[in-house]
Amino acid sequence: MAASLAPPACGSLMAAAAAPRRHAAPRRGAVVRAAGFEMPAEYKKVTPLADRVLVKIAAAETKTTGGIILAESAQRKPTSGDVFEFGADCVEVAKGKTVLYNKFGIGCTDIEMGGDSYIMIKEGDLIGTFPSSGATAADIPQMTPMGDRVLLRSDEASAITAGGIMLTEGAIEKPCTATVLAVGPGKKGEDGVVKPMSIKADDKVMYFKYAGDKMYDTEGKEYVVLHENDILATF
Repeated sequence: MAASLAPPACGSLMAAAAAPRRHAAPRRGAVVRAAGFEMPAEYKKVTPLADRVLVKIAAAETKTTGGIILAESAQRKPTSGDVFEFGADCVEVAKGKTVLYNKFGIGCTDIEMGGDSYIMIKEGDLIGTFPSSGATAADIPQMTPMGDRVLLRSDEASAITAGGIMLTEGAIEKPCTATVLAVGPGKKGEDGVVKPMSIKADDKVMYFKYAGDKMYDTEGKEYVVLHENDILATF
């Protein structure tokens, strides 16, 4: 997962814009996201270890762009925030940068501390970073993908068939072609060496239809962040 009157907070970049997904109940033995917990009042600081990142979560939207106050159950839960602390093995994050993540990531832990909400997540599970804190939907094209991820701007779908027939919105086939806006540094192998990306900015690509995470800017343009191996071809 856009605002029509004003850009939404960065916390809503995916929660408000991404199409809803159905998630099957975890099977027996499956790894699931750890439940959140509240830190005891005497603890004022958490220091992540290894490649983990502590992210201070952006505030949930309590009002619509039209000023309607939302009930708590209807509030859009954010999927972004600012890097608060990170472990010694992290290489792509910096303190204070806004990061985007998938709220269904495996191994994420929600933490309440000092009246604020945080999430502990592995650096490799972050989707991308923004140049500065407080990024909005208008800043999506400036996002830097993490790891082997690629930021795409989707091609627009045609509402008219080759025979000139106007299609209804539900009948328009979404294209699986896009332009590459940015690429990550590459995926680190088991030997610790980063494998360079074969895709580069400005490439025209075809990608797997259901891959990645979709986002929309303030003008309704669609962007997709996916892994390089979800790209099927270049042309």
